[in-house]
Amino acid sequence: MDLLEDGIADASKHWYYRAKLFPIERALRRYVPEFSSLIDVGAGSGFFAKSIVQSSPGTSAICVDPNYPEDVLGVHEQIQFCRTTCGETADVLLFIDVLEHVEDDLKLLRSYTDAAVDGCLVIVSVPAFMSLWSAHDDFLLHFRRYRLGRLRSLMDEAKLTVLDAHYLFASILPVVWFVRRFKQKKNSTSDMRDNSKLMTWILVKILSFEHRFRLNRVAGVSAFVVCRVNRNPSAHGGQW
Repeated sequence: MDLLEDGIADASKHWYYRAKLFPIERALRRYVPEFSSLIDVGAGSGFFAKSIVQSSPGTSAICVDPNYPEDVLGVHEQIQFCRTTCGETADVLLFIDVLEHVEDDLKLLRSYTDAAVDGCLVIVSVPAFMSLWSAHDDFLLHFRRYRLGRLRSLMDEAKLTVLDAHYLFASILPVVWFVRRFKQKKNSTSDMRDNSKLMTWILVKILSFEHRFRLNRVAGVSAFVVCRVNRNPSAHGGQW
């Protein structure tokens, strides 16, 4: 969860974060079933790193966010929180809803992937389609939203091997589009709100089903890619 939304909603109970965790864990099981370390770049509250560490005992994690206050820095719940890394490497790099926050997305991506170990898995999620731009993007200080083709091109520029690429949250795209097109607010504000347990359960079930059985390369609310740092293409296989 973005630190700007800290206190607005609980990531561990919110349908968006719980549903997005599913494709991340699915990618980990499929492409790197055995890993011992990860770096969550732009981690915010650290929800994804915490969830993965809890489900993968023995895994170490570093959450990096330049906006962490002093009292957050250090080791909490077996996870190291820091504003920058000091040359650490990991088996997995997460960039979950972070590249849209910087003007030079390629520079941020390569600042980690160029130094990563061969075979490192890189999982990236970004908001999709400029037509969905709203006060929520203004509130979070986004620079852009992405089409899947643009995101794949970015991975190519970073010299990463793309293993999978698709959209997430297609099931709710019509509702999101309608709300953002016709109910935009003049002032920047977050769309993040706590929902009822019933609504959360319904949305998580729908979106988890979608992630499990449909790899949508047409449209969605988020764009999602899984890549590998591949110094030797013949050793790890080519693109899908």
